[in-house]
Amino acid sequence: MKKITFTIVLVIMSFLVGLFLVFSIKPEPLKDALIFFPIDSNASFSEKHSSINFQSFEDEDEYRLNWEVSSKLDQEAYLRQDVSLLFEDGYLKDTLSKWKEKTDYVEMEKEVQSDDSGHYRVVTFHHAELHYPNEEIKSAQSLSFDQLYVIDSPLSPLHSFRVPDTEEEHESKRILDYILSQQQTFDWEELFTYFNLPAEEYEKIPLTALADYENALPGLSEEQTATFLGGLWEGLYKNYVLGIRKQDGTTVSPIGSTVPLILIPEKPDHFFVLFRTADGEPVQLLQTISP
Repeated sequence: MKKITFTIVLVIMSFLVGLFLVFSIKPEPLKDALIFFPIDSNASFSEKHSSINFQSFEDEDEYRLNWEVSSKLDQEAYLRQDVSLLFEDGYLKDTLSKWKEKTDYVEMEKEVQSDDSGHYRVVTFHHAELHYPNEEIKSAQSLSFDQLYVIDSPLSPLHSFRVPDTEEEHESKRILDYILSQQQTFDWEELFTYFNLPAEEYEKIPLTALADYENALPGLSEEQTATFLGGLWEGLYKNYVLGIRKQDGTTVSPIGSTVPLILIPEKPDHFFVLFRTADGEPVQLLQTISP
């Protein structure tokens, strides 16, 4: 009889402990994921900001840049997340990513060391996850962009600008832009050949120019554009920002990889993303677009 009583007590205690754990352990949002949900028409970003600024000299050739990102939703969200990518002369130099629960505001800041002349571009995806009754989840999203030219020339002191003012700055910008354009054009043509893609059948948009198309991508409605951007960044975060999976199955850092090139066909039911890893391996990502 005592054994039966003890067994019953033990079962009840186990049940109570299990019940306590169910109610006390709250599942956390996935820190290693950015998930797109249907767009919430009742939520929008009241503020969004990306900036890259020349900060100080390290020595005659080296300098530091200050990289800042911030965004504010017009309401508190279940989850706020921003992902920012810094490119130098067409290659990924660094990444910034941050998420916070139960807030409307996210901010990030980082100092980046560099040297020599360079063209820096920052593109940031601002994201919010909003939860409603009956397990309904929606998204809010936006993009921001900034760029900076840093000129290290024997003819003048090390300096920076966004928009050229002097004749020297115009010439420096022209040279940097020409070198990057030639380099990317050559690389893109090789990628088209490698993956057997007819280049003339696709609209080509480098990720660094994506903010110009935030409201309307070629061939897509505003609603389709929002869905495209959300799906694109979900895929980029998983397959680019967190690490690039190579053909041999290994995963490598995205630092040093080329600017992802987005290809949208004339009939936009899918898109490709092409880039190279830091050691030159071609990578192709494919995603479909829902009608």
